[in-house]
Amino acid sequence: MNDPDRPDTEYDAMTARLLRREALRRAAQEMSTTSGPGLESMLARISAEMTAEAADRNPGLAGAGPAGATTRPAPSRP
Repeated sequence: MNDPDRPDTEYDAMTARLLRREALRRAAQEMSTTSGPGLESMLARISAEMTAEAADRNPGLAGAGPAGATTRPAPSRP
């Protein structure tokens, strides 16, 4: 009978391989912009980054509502 305290190297290797494969599959699925959820995730990430950059450039927009709505008028353009 096997000693229960001895690690099973074959089982450990197979488990590590399966976990690595699943992690790679999930990463590839998330980054794939050819699927609906992947594209949506990528666009949400880009939007969040752009919003953060805009808030850093203009601290007055930090509390802006949806679509950059503010209580002050937009600056006029010549």
